[in-house]
This record gives sequence, structure tokens and C-alpha cells, in this order.
Amino acid sequence: MKKSNRRKNSVWLALALFLIMFPLFSQTARKHARLFEFIKNTLFIDVHSHPIAGHIEYQAKDPYPTLEPPINRPFWPLKKERIAVFDSLQVKALREIYEYQKKNVTENDLTELGELSQEFWNAGKKKGFNQILDICGIEKVFSNSAFPKKDLDPGRVFWVPFVDFLLYPFKGSELRAISPELQRNLDYSSQNVWELSEKYNLKIEELTSYLSFIDKVLDDFLGDRAVALKVASGYVRTLWFEEQNRNEVAFVFEEGLKGKLASWRRYKKLQDFIARYIFRKAGALKLPVHFHTGFGAVAGLKNLDSNPLNLESVFSDIRFQETQFLILHGGYPSWDTLKPILEKRNAYVEFSAINWFTFEHELAKILHDWLCYPGASEKIMFGSDGGAPVFFWIAAQNSREALYRALAKLIDRGIIDEEKAVMIAERIMRKNAIRLHHLD
Repeated sequence: MKKSNRRKNSVWLALALFLIMFPLFSQTARKHARLFEFIKNTLFIDVHSHPIAGHIEYQAKDPYPTLEPPINRPFWPLKKERIAVFDSLQVKALREIYEYQKKNVTENDLTELGELSQEFWNAGKKKGFNQILDICGIEKVFSNSAFPKKDLDPGRVFWVPFVDFLLYPFKGSELRAISPELQRNLDYSSQNVWELSEKYNLKIEELTSYLSFIDKVLDDFLGDRAVALKVASGYVRTLWFEEQNRNEVAFVFEEGLKGKLASWRRYKKLQDFIARYIFRKAGALKLPVHFHTGFGAVAGLKNLDSNPLNLESVFSDIRFQETQFLILHGGYPSWDTLKPILEKRNAYVEFSAINWFTFEHELAKILHDWLCYPGASEKIMFGSDGGAPVFFWIAAQNSREALYRALAKLIDRGIIDEEKAVMIAERIMRKNAIRLHHLD
């Protein structure tokens, strides 16, 4: 009997302790109230996105024919179709954006979801996308695209054009030992180059005239209000851009004009030379260069090629001291190699895609690790890599939570006080982006 009473007393004691401690856990999570409120109410500047404005048809498609995701995270869009695989964060995003009322999404709910999406976008792309940004707490976004998004608000959507096509003026069909995917990319880029040269009425007869063509393209990008340049070549080749001899490269260019460029190694010399020329020109135009680094939604991507450490080939070259570089996606999964790179005066980093592809506690760990390095708080900024609206919302939510956790941990360890934490939060959420891209 006594044992039974002691057991009952132990149960009641455990329950009492839980009821006492539960509010304390909640208070501990948000004990830095000023920091929490600042992060919650401050608008982001989003330095990396691919806005998809307008109604989206949600469909169940292979290779994820079921609606139950194996883990709690969003999935890549495949074949330009949205996949109807929804986790809890995506459903929360749908509730916030489209006022979807249910707690989950099944295949039977896709018609209702489509109707809500259609109704939301009836106001038009410009108004609808501005509303998306307001819901997500984002003031401005940078749109990576071939052309400016003229159907969106130019006061909130800024253009970052791709410059990769300029690195590949010649088709891949003559090259030996390259993949079909790479060949298609090279052929597409080459076609863009020669079509654009015809539009400009410029005759390209040797390397010098091609460089003049590049000058014209970049000047026009600036005239169309570009705020940066995007390099996505990490998807198809290494990001190590070596210094090359101009005379040798001129011979390679001549081989290309004659259709005799058969070696990828020689073609890479031309690519490296052109890339470094663009980077110097970008510095003169005060246009930061954004690099895709780390993981990506292309089967042929090699993480060794897209590792941000390869970019030391330009970060450490004094000839690029006037050019500012931004590492996209934090080089994930090689994020932990970046701290010494952030010591370089012209290198910056943002954490888009990590903030919806991983859990917020992993992002908090990454941010905390970076922020332990002296001066890093002036080099980090927010990006979403958002396309469909739900990814803007998830990126913003996860980033706010992770940033709070990372800074709260620094406060608790006595490394910074709350006032300094608020200052760092403002830098990461907006000030660093404004300063780097001359938005002020």
C-alpha cells in the first residue's frame, strides 16, 4: 500500500513539475523579448529568388505519386510542374497565403486549393505578388531571370540577369567526351549569344570584338536597372576560374569560329578568360556578382565543382579588389568551409534554399557557427530562392526562427548582449544587402 501511495505521489510530483516548468521552457525560448520582437517585425531584403507570379495548378506527379512525404520538407519542382507533396510547413503557408482552411492536403483537396489560388491571383500578378511579400514580411526581392519581370512592381522586384551564356559562345556538338546535358547547355547558350549579336548588329570576328559585345550586353543590363549579375555555371563546370594568357585564348576563340574547337580543356581556358573579364567589368559597373554554389536541382551537378572554395581563384586575386562577390546558398553542404573566405574583403554569403530545405535548428547552427567568426555579421544576408509563394513564406519563417536561436545562443554564452544582437539581426535581414547592392 505504501509503495502504491509513493508511486501515486511520484506521478503527481512529476505532473506538478511539468506544469511548473512548461511555462519556463516557453519563456526561455523567447526570453530575449526585444530581439524576438525585432526579428518578428523587421522586413527582409531578399537577395535571391525566382518569382513565379500567377495561378499554379497543383498536381500529383511521379516520382512522388503519394501525398505523404518521407521527411518533413518541401520537394523540388520537376519538369516545371508543381508536385502535390505537402508537409506541415507548406500547409501552414497555404493557410496564410490562400486562406486554406484544412490541416493537410490530399489529392481530393487539389481542386479546392486550385480555386483558392485562382481567386487570390484574380487581382493581377503585380498586386498579388506584392501581397505575397507583405504576408511573408519581405520588403524587396531580387529576381534571377533572363529578362526583367516587367509584370511585377519595379519598386519591390529588382533584376539580377544571368551572364553564363556569355561564357559559352560556341556549341558543344564539336566537343569530345562531354555529357549530353552539358552539350545541350552549351548549344543553348551559343544560340543566345549569336542571336543577341545580330540584334545588336555587331559582327564578331575575333576575341576583341567579342569582348566589345560583352561590354555592350553588360552596359545594357545596367541600363535596365540590374542590381547584380548571376553566375550559375557551378551546375555544369568547376567554379575555379584560372588566369589565362590572352594570346592563347585568342587562338582558342579562332578555333571556335572555324568550328574546330574539339577539346573541353581548351574551351575551359576561353570560359575562364571571359568570366574573369566579366568580373572585372562588373566591378567597374559596381554590380556585385552572385554565384550559385553547393547543392542544386540538377542531376549532373557535382558538389566538388560547385564548392565555394573554388572561388578563391577570384576572391584572392587583387585584380578583383573592386568587384564584390556573393556566395549563394551558403555553399551547402560545404557551409562550414566559408568562415576564412568571409575574411576576404570582397566576399559575402547568403543562405537561401537552406532555409526551406533544412530544419530551422540546422540553419540556426549554421548561422551561429558563421557568427562566431570575427566580422562575419557584416557579410551575411537573407535570400529565399523562392519560386512558388509557399517557398517565400517557409524561407522567411524558418529564417526568423533560426536567426533568433543563433543570436540568443550568443547572448546566453555572454559573447554579445541583446543590443548587439538586434544590430546584427538588422544587418543580416536587410542592411548588408542594402549596402552591398547600393539600394540606399
